Amino acid sequence: SDLMGEQTILCGMLQTGAVILFDKMVANGIAPGYASKLIQYGWETITEALKHGGITGMMNRLDNPSKIKCFDLAEELKEIMRPLYVKHQDDIITGHFSSTMMADWDNNDVNLLKWREETAETNFEKTPAGDMHISEQEYFDHALVMVSMIKAGVELAFEAMVDVGMKPESAYYESLHETPLIANTIARRKLYEMNKVISDTAEYGCYLYTQACMPLLKDFIAKIDTGVIGTKYNKGDNGVDNRRLIEVNELIQSHEVEKIGRMLRGHMSAMKKISTVSE
Repeated sequence: SDLMGEQTILCGMLQTGAVILFDKMVANGIAPGYASKLIQYGWETITEALKHGGITGMMNRLDNPSKIKCFDLAEELKEIMRPLYVKHQDDIITGHFSSTMMADWDNNDVNLLKWREETAETNFEKTPAGDMHISEQEYFDHALVMVSMIKAGVELAFEAMVDVGMKPESAYYESLHETPLIANTIARRKLYEMNKVISDTAEYGCYLYTQACMPLLKDFIAKIDTGVIGTKYNKGDNGVDNRRLIEVNELIQSHEVEKIGRMLRGHMSAMKKISTVSE
């Protein structure tokens, strides 16, 4: 479960999202400094809500039209990425991941070091966060795709782990609960800090995920606009279809990661709030 979580939602998904969403925002006219800040500190701000309230709490930070749009985006992402999550889990179980990583180790980490250098040269990594103020709520309202990526990634990782026999409690910790910890490292010093703090094993798997996921998301990213990343999606009218809103809320709350999460968080009475950059 530790390997699966690190490779997918905990590191791979956040890294993939950071790189491709930064480039998408800049291509669509969003100021680079704003785009960099929205992503660098957005993961941490969004997952702080996830930590305390699960996916339900995170999604409840959105207004109703935005919540429904975010849910739909997450469902589309799950359909696109599910085979990749299954493959990562299969490669871990069968030992394929370990054998390829050890082969690279024997070859002086040539692939690991090459991927590390390539990540350092991405536009997101090289662009400093701007000095503008972004309120806590703006990190949610202007980043629906980031919220949808977290929802999709947590659910897919949890499902893949449980499907191969891991206990739901363990799957919860290695998918939802630890995501804010990794997001905090990105807030400190971007992807450099994340990849420095995690193990070489996790870093190797993270790069494998990113390389495979980016081509999968090419068409998805091409069709989204600044309404779901970079600016506010809901520009005024909060009206929604009541039946659809009820359906979406029920689907969010009834996922197994939410059921086990509510029980486990009930025992985490000492869990503290962290101070994010927006505060």
